[in-house]
Amino acid sequence: MDDEPDLVSLLMDQLTALGHDVVVARDGIQGVQEALAWRPDVVLTDVIMPFMDGPEMLERLRAEPETRAIPVIALSALTDAKTRARMSSLGVRCFLGKPYSFKELASQIQEAVSSTKSQRP
Repeated sequence: MDDEPDLVSLLMDQLTALGHDVVVARDGIQGVQEALAWRPDVVLTDVIMPFMDGPEMLERLRAEPETRAIPVIALSALTDAKTRARMSSLGVRCFLGKPYSFKELASQIQEAVSSTKSQRP
């Protein structure tokens, strides 16, 4: 989930090319709704988003039994220690500062997806 349309489009194309199914949310409110509806293997989120920021969205996802354990990868230009600590306290698996390497992101997604699938019955 990200509020930058060009980045969202690029990420969607790249992740689809790697064989991932992608559902896009443009803000935190929609992110919560989509995560509850789709129960994805992994959530990508920005910190700063309209209507509901990334940390608040994560608090809501963590409060729901259906989405509590979904791995989350944060992508943000906001990389200060306070932001990283807050996201970490909400269980973010990985925090990548923008600009980030797509290779690193793809690797983190693969690890998250693998760990999610290995935990399912």
